[in-house]
Amino acid sequence: MENRRHVAPVNWEKNHLEPDSLGRRAEAFHYGPLRPEKMGEPRESTESGDEQVFNCLDEANAIIQDVKAHVAEICVSSKLPSDATQIYLNIRTIESATCCVQVTSRGFKIVSSQYDTIDEDPRVSALLRNGGANQQEDEEEEIFETPYALLDKISPRYVESFGNQLCQQLRQLQQMRTEFHEEDEEEEEEE
Repeated sequence: MENRRHVAPVNWEKNHLEPDSLGRRAEAFHYGPLRPEKMGEPRESTESGDEQVFNCLDEANAIIQDVKAHVAEICVSSKLPSDATQIYLNIRTIESATCCVQVTSRGFKIVSSQYDTIDEDPRVSALLRNGGANQQEDEEEEIFETPYALLDKISPRYVESFGNQLCQQLRQLQQMRTEFHEEDEEEEEEE
């Protein structure tokens, strides 16, 4: 019998991963295409010097954590098989378009317009990617290097969401900087 590690689902309201059955929380290591040459190899931990084994689910959880603010829903497929070389993510964009995405060492590939499904006909996925356009390149499978490139292609509002988050972070940084300078000025006046 195959031994699989359980990873708890994302709790969107609490905005963090729930602990698994052993009380561990998933940690984000790297996001982008999975690297099979690195899978299963120990990784240096930045905290304690202990080695950690790379895990496909850890990779998926890192992707989920990174883009969840810019999609309506994202989760690991519970029905499609995952292994050390691939995992499937179900994504619903802000515009409510759904798709199933295969994540491998090659990158991110849309495999269906429905959750937990792999379309046998690659033209269906091509139609989803190209918004129904009938082009010569529809026959070629499109593989995205990052989740951001994929979302940029399938979700026009992703760019807006990402830009808004960036602006908010810049405003917070500016506010912190202003407060810091005000404190410095107060200290100078006291001297």
